[in-house]
Amino acid sequence: MLKKIALTLLVSTALFAENHVGINVNEHDVGGDIRLDLGRMGYAINNAYIGARVLNGDKRNSDTINDTDPLLEASFMVMQSVRGVPELKVGFGVKTEYTKIDGSYYLAAPLGVEGELQLPLQLPFPTYMNGAFYYAPSALSFQDSDGYTEIRVGVDFEPIEHARIGFGYRSIDTDLIMRNVTYNDSWYFNMRLDF
Repeated sequence: MLKKIALTLLVSTALFAENHVGINVNEHDVGGDIRLDLGRMGYAINNAYIGARVLNGDKRNSDTINDTDPLLEASFMVMQSVRGVPELKVGFGVKTEYTKIDGSYYLAAPLGVEGELQLPLQLPFPTYMNGAFYYAPSALSFQDSDGYTEIRVGVDFEPIEHARIGFGYRSIDTDLIMRNVTYNDSWYFNMRLDF
């Protein structure tokens, strides 16, 4: 049994090389995400990533929901450094979002852009500013949904190699056909580990 556990850990370490897992929390919400680099997993696609996220939002961070279910996400993105500006990474992607809002089933496939800039600050550790914008109009919204908009901004600090801490703000609108809905509007603290 111990050999199986050790082998599983060894394979997992190789699988997650240069990938990341993260968690973000505030007083009412908790979320987690994972992003895997397909190129490092043996696929012939460089700078391409697949990911998953779950956000267990609380109705106290939404003025328009009475009964919240977790927001589930699967994503695909291509991201790389901008030519001539190696400190800046930009990515374009698509993801699917699913949840249940007050008994209505919500499904959307937003398109988006993400960015990360290593700030040129004279600190003893790297500092990053990051942001994301995703949008799905009615044409990319299914079941009872009528649109999706997500905005995220944040700052991360890397006090030790491969480990970041930081804070950020997110606004996630999950509009239904019959009404506008804000799933989450909050500040959060985050931690991220790169493998």
